[in-house]
Amino acid sequence: MRSSGPIVVGVEGSAGSAAAVAWGAQTAALHNASLHLVHVVDPTADYGPGITEPLTSTDYARLEGHGRWVLDTANQEALLAVRALHDIDVTTELVHQVVGPALLDRTAEARTMVVGTRERGTVRRALLGSVSAALARRAHCPVVVVREGAPLTAKARKQPVVVGVDGTRISEPAIEAALIEASARRVRLIALHAWTGIGLPVAQDADIATDPEKQIVLAESLAGWQERFPDVEIHREIVTDRPEHYLLEQSERAQLLVVGSRGRGGFASMLFGSTSQALLLSVECPIMIVRDPQ
Repeated sequence: MRSSGPIVVGVEGSAGSAAAVAWGAQTAALHNASLHLVHVVDPTADYGPGITEPLTSTDYARLEGHGRWVLDTANQEALLAVRALHDIDVTTELVHQVVGPALLDRTAEARTMVVGTRERGTVRRALLGSVSAALARRAHCPVVVVREGAPLTAKARKQPVVVGVDGTRISEPAIEAALIEASARRVRLIALHAWTGIGLPVAQDADIATDPEKQIVLAESLAGWQERFPDVEIHREIVTDRPEHYLLEQSERAQLLVVGSRGRGGFASMLFGSTSQALLLSVECPIMIVRDPQ
């Protein structure tokens, strides 16, 4: 995981965007990083894909003016979010491009990319949802999706970080990212190993949760990490429920969920299945997707 570079937030003026700005600002303060706010002037996102009339210079001027207002507002939101922490450096950028490629380009130098989602369905919400999934698949840095209304209070910041572990090397970047976040936030880490329990009787599920072999898989996945992060208290749990159900349940009492973007199964594979869009838009707390660099 890249330890330098700014935390980049894609801003577009919605409540979900404001939540992403607040999360990004607080995280920048915790990591002593800078914050970079990007607003993309993308006519397709604002007018919809069925544009029939060419946009005039007046239309573009209006979009630019709105974009600068969005950036100014986001700047103030960022400073407000860190007033109980410490000052951070904030920069802003207005870009004329398609949203997805514009944000993807900026992941090359970013420490983390942050985007927000809205509660209610709109064209922009749908676009941002697809952008979130595309970024999670292709970004050069971890991507964090923050939903509108996500708890970002001082009380919420005391809750644990949760990471999904599938027992393969591919989950290691997610484990590292989760430990870095838990260390910076001074909270414990809950490591969940997703074991496929679909269709198993309850008694067998219970046996799986205490099976020494499954415990060994989780222990091996975490081997060496405790030594690297001695300040983080690590709790291990075996997941026997359907991974997406457990993910949603855990999001109600975590301040951050961390998962890999691909893997053998469990948390990684379900992110990009038929339920991916619903999960990215429904988890209670912010969710970080960490892509395997190889």
